[in-house]
Amino acid sequence: MLRLNPTIRSVIVLIFGLAICLALILVIRVFLTPTVMTGGKAPEIRIDWDTPAAQADTISFSGSDDYICTASNDGKIVCYDRIGNKRYSANVSGANRAVVSPDGACTLVYSHRDPDNTRLVFLDADGKESWKMNLPSAVWSVDAASDGDTAIFVVGTQEKRIYYITISKKSKRYRRFKSLGIPVSLALDLRSEQLLYTTQQPSTLRSTDLRGRVNWESNLDSNKSHFAEPLSNSNRFVLRSNANNPKDDGVVTLLEENGKDIRRIPLIAAEATNVHISPNAAFICVGYRKSIQHSGQSMPERHAALYDYLGRKFWDKGSMLLQVTPLLVLDTGFVLTSDGEKRLFAVGSDGAIKQVCELPSSLINFTKSGDGSQAMAECADGRLYHLHIR
Repeated sequence: MLRLNPTIRSVIVLIFGLAICLALILVIRVFLTPTVMTGGKAPEIRIDWDTPAAQADTISFSGSDDYICTASNDGKIVCYDRIGNKRYSANVSGANRAVVSPDGACTLVYSHRDPDNTRLVFLDADGKESWKMNLPSAVWSVDAASDGDTAIFVVGTQEKRIYYITISKKSKRYRRFKSLGIPVSLALDLRSEQLLYTTQQPSTLRSTDLRGRVNWESNLDSNKSHFAEPLSNSNRFVLRSNANNPKDDGVVTLLEENGKDIRRIPLIAAEATNVHISPNAAFICVGYRKSIQHSGQSMPERHAALYDYLGRKFWDKGSMLLQVTPLLVLDTGFVLTSDGEKRLFAVGSDGAIKQVCELPSSLINFTKSGDGSQAMAECADGRLYHLHIR
């Protein structure tokens, strides 16, 4: 009968135990990480309606993506539903930003980072003023949510405070708590009852409950401006860290709900890098610029490359003949791109390209909804075009 030395037997048992643990970790990762679904039919895009771009210096989609608010620098506020019906038009003196609650019942109108105008104005579903507040300092960041018949807003101010405001037909209330620094971005999550925000002076990333008690926090690079963005179809979120000096590089970080890094993508200033992440956090598209030598001259090219969240590359597109500028990434891995003029293309995860839309005029600016199902395209003809994406 074969007998093993006790030391050897212990080593074998240890190795066997480690192998079981490794297998369990792999199984857990499979079940806890997003499933990457690729392929399928290319998205169809159509122009549903349009409006003058002069009235829309800023554009915001509601958290439900059912409402769109535009605000001009002269205080004109217009709210639409997603099929283009104008819900109201209002004038709020001195305001230049508007955020509508997901249910469309209330809109917060304010002036962004203006120490001479610290007033909050709340409009009802018909665009009539229902309440206003005067704050002690400038408004730096805002987010909105809905809970039943109550609209909820969070407002970060220069005095390093965050206001939690509830508006309903029966009551209008607020409470506030101290922030470690000036809140430059806010993301309110009623489902998990937490608030995610970034600050400067000092630069931090924080998760708190709705009364300001800290769940976790991270110190950030003070030489960058940081903005946290939730992803509509995932518990993960994006942290965009832009260098304060435009010649320096920044970084985009994909993080777990608990703040753990998943992937970092450098924003290389010399390449004008930009990053788009799908709403389910499964795909990352990186747009960048590079120069090639042709006939003794330096020629610029716009490129885009698609990866999954683990960093595996699917494709890299771009040439002198086809300039590729990514606009958004869908959960299926399709990337909507622009040729820098009027044509829009869908690029599948296999790299196949299909033209899906031609705009009436050259594209200037592009604002997408959180779920990627719609967008507002500002064109050179002075119009804003609503794009339905399915």
